[in-house]
Amino acid sequence: MKNYLIITLFSFTSLLIAQNTDQSWKLYDDTQVAVISVTMDQVSYNWMISHPQSDSMHRCYVHFKNAHIDKVIENVGIRIRGNTSRDSKKKSFKLSFNTFVQGREFYDVDKMNINGEHNDPSIIRSKICWDFFQKIGMKSSRAAHAALYINNLYHGLCISVEHIDDEFINKNFSDPSGNLWKCLYPADLTWKGSNPDSYKFYSGSRQAYELTTNEKVNDYTQLARLIRIITQTPDNQFPDSLESIFNVDEFLKYEAMNVILGGWDDYWSLMNNYYLYYEPTEKKFHWIPYDYDNSFGVDWFSIDWSKAPPYSFPKVAQGQRPLIERILSVPKYRNLYSHFLKFIREKIFYLENWESKLFNLKNMISPFVVNDNFRTLDYGFTLSDFHNSYTTSYSNQHVKKGIRQFAVERYNYLSDKINFVTAPPMIYKIDFFPKNPRPNDSIYVYASGFSSNEIDKMTIHFHPGMLTVIYFYDMKFSPLISSSKVDEADRWVGVIPPLGSLGYGRFKIEAKDKIGITTVYPLGDFINIKASSGSASNSLLINEFMADNTNFIKDPAGEYDDWVELYNPTQNSITLTGMYLTDKKNNLTKWQFTQTNLKLDPGKHLLVWCDENHNDNQPGIHTNFKLSKSGEFIGLVANDGVTWLDSLTFGPQTSDISFGRTPDGSSTWKLMSPTPGSANIITSIANEFTLAEFKVSAFPNPFNPTTTIQYHLNKISDVSITIYDLLGRVIWSIIKTNQPIGINNITWQGKNEIGKSVNSGLYICKISDGNNQSVIKLLLLK
Repeated sequence: MKNYLIITLFSFTSLLIAQNTDQSWKLYDDTQVAVISVTMDQVSYNWMISHPQSDSMHRCYVHFKNAHIDKVIENVGIRIRGNTSRDSKKKSFKLSFNTFVQGREFYDVDKMNINGEHNDPSIIRSKICWDFFQKIGMKSSRAAHAALYINNLYHGLCISVEHIDDEFINKNFSDPSGNLWKCLYPADLTWKGSNPDSYKFYSGSRQAYELTTNEKVNDYTQLARLIRIITQTPDNQFPDSLESIFNVDEFLKYEAMNVILGGWDDYWSLMNNYYLYYEPTEKKFHWIPYDYDNSFGVDWFSIDWSKAPPYSFPKVAQGQRPLIERILSVPKYRNLYSHFLKFIREKIFYLENWESKLFNLKNMISPFVVNDNFRTLDYGFTLSDFHNSYTTSYSNQHVKKGIRQFAVERYNYLSDKINFVTAPPMIYKIDFFPKNPRPNDSIYVYASGFSSNEIDKMTIHFHPGMLTVIYFYDMKFSPLISSSKVDEADRWVGVIPPLGSLGYGRFKIEAKDKIGITTVYPLGDFINIKASSGSASNSLLINEFMADNTNFIKDPAGEYDDWVELYNPTQNSITLTGMYLTDKKNNLTKWQFTQTNLKLDPGKHLLVWCDENHNDNQPGIHTNFKLSKSGEFIGLVANDGVTWLDSLTFGPQTSDISFGRTPDGSSTWKLMSPTPGSANIITSIANEFTLAEFKVSAFPNPFNPTTTIQYHLNKISDVSITIYDLLGRVIWSIIKTNQPIGINNITWQGKNEIGKSVNSGLYICKISDGNNQSVIKLLLLK
């Protein structure tokens, strides 16, 4: 059957499909040096500088200005931050927007780390490293340069690095309710016994494994379980056990990048500087990188890091590193690590790929370096040191090589040092879309795999329902050739036909290499999929909500919390017990109504407080998530954890103004005077909301033979891109999953889905993220 595009103009008077407008990307835009001006009491400033080890916050005003923002914010907290750098002359600072104003955020962050980079005469090494991690698609901090002034005194050029905390987790993971550990020296992941409390030990004045979320519960059970699996599992059970709790591919990407960068201030070399996040829904740990000023030839140990062996990376602190040691002893993991080394070396680290960006940044920051007297105080770095540290021949004290010098020498050294051993093929990433299919939706399955012998074939093994019969669906190798993400370069795509109403099944994927060795993934349980019924009749509705309850209504505990109102539009009582509320499209079971026999009578309303106080035994009903006044998603899900009963995506909200259906249960959403727990009333402030699009452009356009389609996302999304001809026929299409916030690119090479070049002419490109869509014309001229 042919696919056709019908383009129609609608008058949306009763439909809400607004963007989730996360604004934090504006803080880390690197097209201009931000200027951060802090004003604080001089006595407090003097005390802070003379007590660098103190974590006490001091009140201040902050004026933040860059290409997108020019705002002053008051009652901000400021303190000195860092570990060894606290005693440096050029200090690093932390800004906190929610210390003195609880719950407040500034462009969707509540903390900012302003790092002085006193070790680095180039004031750019960590910025390059963070950019590299972003390019390979790893969950990591964003970074941008900033000029810092405190009480009109210029404290120098710094790097603003995204703080890793609950806000970071919320932006980057589907389920942000888990435990986040900050792991510092000596966090070697060695076994200290089965008692979880054994891992709460201190090294000096701080914990090696510091729990930074869910601190009141202070549960180290999952961390102890991970370390037990790493250290106590027999060799023949190690891969199955490890993959059941840990994302091995993330760790291997991290180590491959660190080894290439000469980043010794890490787990392998120094048992230091990383985060572990346990995601409850996935039931797995994620590895998050941290701290990169000691890279690109910075050395305190008389080691030439440009010649550090990739399989025996030097340890600057002796002792066991069981995670990397055991992983590299498994042939398939060693090969995957080698594959990542090779990919990052060639696609990311090759100097010509980023040299122009390096010098564009240097030119941009140079005027701010000239007057930075603080950068000279710790090691006597001069302006010549700044300029020369970018070159191909430079050395001064602990900075043993210039950035370009290190990049060239490291690239050349690794040219014949990466090798492979005999091992079966490995599938290291599996995903499918849509996550919650409707009865007639085909399910697209994506798998990324590698074999040193090349993968010849991938096949989906699908078991429908409870049957033992297996359906086999061949997958197609569909790499994104120009992608900087190895997962996309290794990608295979297959399709499972529609499941029908309430249909379900489970699948695994088999990979076969070119010498006939096969393997099946996942190693453990099957991946389960289930379709909805296609209808949500006789259901509850989300009727009204307030995402910025500043001073309107208190919850039973006397707190001004976000809230959602549910409404029963039917003629019968509905039992809520077992249903779910969520603020994540990829986590339908985030919070469940567990109250016994909780019912809502016809025409009645129920108020639910969204305040993360679900474990505090407060009166009323409280979820484990808050709403974002900058825009977010709310979903109501049936007891099966799959069927949507109601959902909406909303944009920025106004303090003490609610957003609701008017009248109750209707399809028209309006800003209104809040009516929590009672019928919605239309007031003069009402505004109807219409379909929102996102920005899309293409360059060059007209083009020959390729064009880059650029789109901006305000939240992590699955995005479909489809090219049509003027007859409405599909010419080329692709679905890109888990696309990050900010600017994303996809290249169309003027070819159809079988790789044949298309004729000159006008084409239509439609981009959709499931809630919003945009259409752009593309003109191919030959």
